[in-house]
Amino acid sequence: MGDKVMDWRHYERYESLILRVFLGLTLIFWGYEKLVLPKLAQSYIKDYQSLMFIDVKIFLAIAGIAQIILGMMMIIGFYTRIAAALLALMAIITIIIPGMIIIKDVPHFAYAFATAGGAIALLIRGSGAYSLDARLWRRQKLANRVHQD
Repeated sequence: MGDKVMDWRHYERYESLILRVFLGLTLIFWGYEKLVLPKLAQSYIKDYQSLMFIDVKIFLAIAGIAQIILGMMMIIGFYTRIAAALLALMAIITIIIPGMIIIKDVPHFAYAFATAGGAIALLIRGSGAYSLDARLWRRQKLANRVHQD
């Protein structure tokens, strides 16, 4: 009666989709936050001004728009590994650059670690079956086969 163990392997095809959606939403949220929260600009000025080579408000606008675009790319699975690599880099920079951010903002630090781990997992795993990358790859593979025949 208790010998039957549920086989979860048929759900593996959804792993990348789930990672892409949640990491993409995280990126969109971070980008939106940079564009609409004025107090975030003040904290960036205080924490990062010495590292900036452009005005912090301009940096936040560029970074916010870029994060929203990357998040959408990740959700639809377009150039997923590139988006995942950039997200991992952003998360690692969030951990390293501010120095002892853990003392000031423990949850932010933990989110950056979790996001970096998820992004690295997606970078290794790839976009998966339910992605624009897979669809374009299948179309390219079909086109190559037609040209070879």
